[in-house]
Amino acid sequence: MAELRATHDVEIEWLAFELRPEPAPLPDITGPGGERFRQHWERGVGPMAAKLGVEMHFPPFKSRSRQAHEAAIYARDHDRFEEMRVALFRAFFVENRDIGEVDELVAIGASVGLSSDDLRAALVEGRYTDRVIEQEQLAAQVGISAVPTIVIGQVGVQGAQPYDVLRQVYDEARRRMESDQAETG
Repeated sequence: MAELRATHDVEIEWLAFELRPEPAPLPDITGPGGERFRQHWERGVGPMAAKLGVEMHFPPFKSRSRQAHEAAIYARDHDRFEEMRVALFRAFFVENRDIGEVDELVAIGASVGLSSDDLRAALVEGRYTDRVIEQEQLAAQVGISAVPTIVIGQVGVQGAQPYDVLRQVYDEARRRMESDQAETG
């Protein structure tokens, strides 16, 4: 995505999407079913991260992400979104921290310059829950069912993708937009 943003006039907007919302139980990746998650990682995410030079480790657990999304929106409102986004990914995929825990989220927020007390209060009070739900509803309306999903115009692709795939999505979205403009113009 960084290469696409650097070479094209695109704006990236990160939206909340809970992969494992309540009340469904979190999968036990240490149990018998965990091998499926490990194989998916070893066939897809792991090699892609290595190819792109991104440090990522197979997470030893699955977390709830609702409050992490709330913390990210809080950070957006306090002009620290990008720092928080990076810190959340690092905490989960590099440091193996449970981003489903309020104490972890407060510590991550503090590390990027957010007020620990106010962030904790926002999470405990659910100040940002409605905004996360609104973003999830938008995701459902456009058919998002996996993370990451990248949507450019009216064209989307699921999963972490290399630049050449994102470039094809960009080109297709642009063709569609130009076609729509020609039809209405």
